[in-house]
This record gives sequence, structure tokens and C-alpha cells, in this order.
Amino acid sequence: MRTRIKDLRLEKKLSQQALAKNLSLNQSTLSKIECEIAVPDALLVSDLSRFFHVSADYVLYLAEERLNADLLLANDMFHLKKYRDHMSMYQQLNPLQQKTCDIFMQNMLGINELF
Repeated sequence: MRTRIKDLRLEKKLSQQALAKNLSLNQSTLSKIECEIAVPDALLVSDLSRFFHVSADYVLYLAEERLNADLLLANDMFHLKKYRDHMSMYQQLNPLQQKTCDIFMQNMLGINELF
């Protein structure tokens, strides 16, 4: 699997050993990944995207734009806040209102039974 790990590492002027140390990773594992002998797992891709402040898609050559991980995190936090607000409103409803809300959501999603 082709990755941009080596390019990102060289941009930061880091040796394989230095990057591996920062990620609590074995240097030989990093070397194998850079040489496309091994495949990085999802956790490593996530750690790399945070370390280099790019998206996981960018690390994996699935995107050409370097989406900033902080921007992605801010977007996730926005949606999490919205989710919490909706849950708070739902919890304030009485049981009949909650059931009506459930039915409405099921109809909107086109599913027969949510619970």
C-alpha cells in the first residue's frame, strides 16, 4: 500500500528512527511501511495524520488536499455538540412525544423499526 509517510517525514527533516520514537513505533516497522512491504494499521494512520496535521486520506493517497486534522477535529466537535443538543431535547420529551419522534425518524430514514 502506497503512503505519503516518507514524504511527510522528510518534509519535517525527521529520520525514521525519530519518527518511530515519536509514534512509539519500531523503526524497522516504519521502514517496511515506507518500502511498501508492510501495511500501516488504522491506529497508525490516525496517529500519523495527527502528527503531521493532515487527513488520513492524504496519508493514504486517497486525497490530494492536505486537510488539516485540527479542522477535521473541529468539524467532528461541531457535530458532536449538535448530537448532544438533540439528545438533550429528546430527553426532555415525554414518552408519547419520544415515540412520535422515533416514528418520525424511522419514516425519514425509511426503516421499519429503529428499536
